[in-house]
Amino acid sequence: MYCSVCDRDSKNRRVCPYCFTPYPEEGASAKRPSMRQASPKASNASAQSGGGAFFASVRGVVMAQSPLVRWTAAVIIAVLLIWNVTGSGESSIEPGVVQSDIIATPIQYEEAVVIIRNTRESALVDIQQDEVFVSYPAATFPVLEEGQLALAQRFARADEIVEGRKRRIFFYNPNGKLFAQADGVRGVVLLR
Repeated sequence: MYCSVCDRDSKNRRVCPYCFTPYPEEGASAKRPSMRQASPKASNASAQSGGGAFFASVRGVVMAQSPLVRWTAAVIIAVLLIWNVTGSGESSIEPGVVQSDIIATPIQYEEAVVIIRNTRESALVDIQQDEVFVSYPAATFPVLEEGQLALAQRFARADEIVEGRKRRIFFYNPNGKLFAQADGVRGVVLLR
């Protein structure tokens, strides 16, 4: 039978399997009209239904696919929706921009000594002339950039309080890549 709504042929005699439109009574429109003999009723019905015909044709295309393709498409759409709702994972910190709002509380001298001692116990701290190199292991290195910046700012502030001046400090991630730098002019800057 020919369906005048979705323009498809099928072997079903009662309802179109693509758009679920009931067929007219037996013999009324059993065969597909040729392109030259297209009925004005069919084009009028599709023009009046507007969006309904569009969704019916989309549903027809989807239902014509194999179940594996339909399930795969559904899973991909669900993953994209979840990814869109939870965020793309991009950080709000721009590289090379000083984030001054992360450290808001002052550190006392005793707290600064404890921070430096704990950092030296968990990370490799190397001092050469007036520069400090801090390499963090994977166990204590934060995954998020906000945490990395806070870690670098905390150490830089503690070092400034203990030494009484700002020094140039280089911060390295577990892979040995420089991720932040501190100096007396720009403060702590996150790098990429």
